[in-house]
Amino acid sequence: MAYKGDWHAKRLVLFDLDGVLLDSRENMRRSWQRVREQFGTDVSFDRYFNEIGRPFPAIMERLRLSERAAEIEAAFRMASMDNLDVLRFYPGVPETLRKLQDARLKLGIVTSKDLLRTNAILAMLPVTFACVHAPDGKMRGKPAPDHLLMAMALTGVDPAEALYVGDMAADYEAAQRAQIDYAHANWGYGAPPAGECWKLSAIGELLELIPAQKIGEAS
Repeated sequence: MAYKGDWHAKRLVLFDLDGVLLDSRENMRRSWQRVREQFGTDVSFDRYFNEIGRPFPAIMERLRLSERAAEIEAAFRMASMDNLDVLRFYPGVPETLRKLQDARLKLGIVTSKDLLRTNAILAMLPVTFACVHAPDGKMRGKPAPDHLLMAMALTGVDPAEALYVGDMAADYEAAQRAQIDYAHANWGYGAPPAGECWKLSAIGELLELIPAQKIGEAS
């Protein structure tokens, strides 16, 4: 975990979804393959995958597919919903989230996945999230800090009391711009940032957020 920050002051833990709570790579691979077949694009899955963490329209712009971005996104989402059965939560995710919530930490989601699929996935978890933020066309997506700032505003938590858990460069940049601490999921899709942050080898390490007496109270 390494980074020495104010770990025990946290009251709100915000999570990215893909690559942090959810292993969705196979789902994305199948969905992008349908896009390739339907639209005749030669953009490889690896090129698409290297851009995840940003809003879908921003990814399309970076891949020079902006002219058909809306059609591609609709096709991708439909294919993703058709392949929900291949999604898997990473080991320890349901148990860790439940323990964090039992200890009265607020939990939230800040993701670049659309709200429909996000809610369908979160419904599989045994916790209630205090806030769920997905692209809405009003606020800027990551790496802008807008959704992180709104999550704190809606939950009444100061930046010093919040933590964002992500796995991509866009997640780290968003946390930096929101002036909140960042924890990198080493099991996720992106390399750890060079800057200071906690580097988690397993999601269960987040339980160190909880003072020992609270664990006893929650059990």
